[in-house]
Amino acid sequence: MHRNWRFSYKVLVPVLLAVAVTFGTAAGFILWSTGRSDERALERQTRLVSHMLERAHTDISDQQQDVTGWDEAVAALGDGPDLEWIEENLGANAFADYGHNRIYVLDPDLQPIYAMRDGGGVPAQTFEPDRASIAPVLDRLRGIDASAAIASYNNGFGEIPGVTDFGLVGDRPALVSAVPILSESDDFTVAPGQAFFHVAVRFLDDALAAELTEQFMLEKARFSASPDTAAGEAVLPIRDSSGTAVAWFKWMPEQPGREMLADTIPALLAVLAAAGVVIAFLLRRLQRSSAELEEARAAAHHRALHDPLTGLANRSLFQERLTQALEGLSRGGDPIALLALDLDRFKQVNDTLGHEAGDQLLRLVSERLRALLRDTDTLARLGGDEFIILQTALRTVAEARALSERIISRISEPYPLAGQEVRIGVSIGVAIARDAGRDGLDLPARADFALYQAKEAGRNQVKLYDELPDRRAVEAAA
Repeated sequence: MHRNWRFSYKVLVPVLLAVAVTFGTAAGFILWSTGRSDERALERQTRLVSHMLERAHTDISDQQQDVTGWDEAVAALGDGPDLEWIEENLGANAFADYGHNRIYVLDPDLQPIYAMRDGGGVPAQTFEPDRASIAPVLDRLRGIDASAAIASYNNGFGEIPGVTDFGLVGDRPALVSAVPILSESDDFTVAPGQAFFHVAVRFLDDALAAELTEQFMLEKARFSASPDTAAGEAVLPIRDSSGTAVAWFKWMPEQPGREMLADTIPALLAVLAAAGVVIAFLLRRLQRSSAELEEARAAAHHRALHDPLTGLANRSLFQERLTQALEGLSRGGDPIALLALDLDRFKQVNDTLGHEAGDQLLRLVSERLRALLRDTDTLARLGGDEFIILQTALRTVAEARALSERIISRISEPYPLAGQEVRIGVSIGVAIARDAGRDGLDLPARADFALYQAKEAGRNQVKLYDELPDRRAVEAAA
C-alpha cells in the first residue's frame, strides 16, 4: 500500500499532471487560435463588404451613364418628348439590364416627364411622393461643381457627372443616383441649365442581397432597417453622405476556427495519450487555414485593384503606378509617356450586337493591347471603352508614337463577334513627361486633350500633345 502510494505520488501524479497540463495548454492554444482565426475572418469579410457596398454605390452611376450619354436620348427629349422611345431605352432597358426598381426622367425644372416602377411605366406624377427623398441628390447635381463638370464634359474633358447616395425612398433604404442626359458627340450641346435628368433608385432589398451573396460568396446576407442582429450575425451600417445610418447590412460570417475545433475535438479525445501528435496535426491545420485566409485576402486585394471585366489594372492601381513613375522621374529617370485610348465605333457594336458582345469585344481589345506592351508598362481600363497606358523608360519620343501606331494597326484588325466580323478603331492621345515637377501634375489632362484632338481630327489616329499647335492656350487657361 505504501509502495503504491509512493508510485502514485512520484510517477503517476506527475505524469497525469504533465498530461493534464499538456492537454490544457493545447486546448487553451486551440481555443485562442480558433478565436483569432474567426476574428481575422470577420475583419477580412468586413473589409470585403465595405468594398462591395462602395462598388454598388459606383456601379449604379456607371450603369446610368451607359444610357444617358446618347445623342438619340437628347433628341428624344427635345420639343415634344418621345415617351415611347424613352420608355423603351431609358426605362425598360435599364430595368432589364441593371434591375433599377424606379426610374424617373425629369426636365430641367425637375418636373417629371416619365416614371417607371419595377419595369412598368406609371404616371409621371408618381414621382411626387419620392421627390423629397430624391431632392438632396438632385440639389447636389445642380450645384456649381456639377454645372462646371457638365460644361467640362461638353468641351471634351472628363465624364458625365453624377451624384449617388444612400437614402430612404418611401421609408425603404435605397441607392439613389441622378445623372444628366448629355450628348455623346458634337452634334448636340446641352448647357448645364438645359439638361434633363435620369434618376435611378435601387432598393436595398432581398433581390440585391441575393445578387451580392452570389457575387461575393456571403452566407445569409440581408439588408435591415434595424441594427439588431441574430445570434452570430455580423453587421455593417450603411450611411448616407451626411453620416446617418439608413440601413444595416448583415451576414453570417465565416468561422473557420470554430469549424476546425469541431473537427478536432473527437480526435483529441481519441488520442489523448499522443498529445504531441495531435498538437502537430492542429498546427498543420492552422497553417492551412491561415494560408486560405491569406489567399482570400490576396484575392480581395486583387479585385480591389483590377477591372472585373478585363482583368486589367483599374483607376486606383493605375494612379499608384503613375505616382511611382513620377517619383522615379524626379530622381533623374528616363522620360515617361501617357497614352489615352478611346475606342471608335464601340457604341455601335454595343447597340447593335448587345452588351454581351460589347463585353467580349473589350476583352479581345485588352488581350491585343497586352500583347503589344512591355512588362514594365502599365495598361488600365478606366471604364466603358476608355483605356490608358503608362509607358516608362523612354529613350525617345518616337517610341511612344511607334507604340501608338502599332496599337492602331492591331486594334483595327477584324474581331469575330456573334458570328460576324466586326471592325472598330482607336483614337490615341499621347503626353510625355520629361520633368516630374513641370509635367507630372498635368500629364493626364494633357493626354486627354491630345485624345480629344485625335478624335476631332477624324478618329483612328494618334496625336502627340507636344505637337499640338494650341496647347499653350490650354496650359495658360489651366
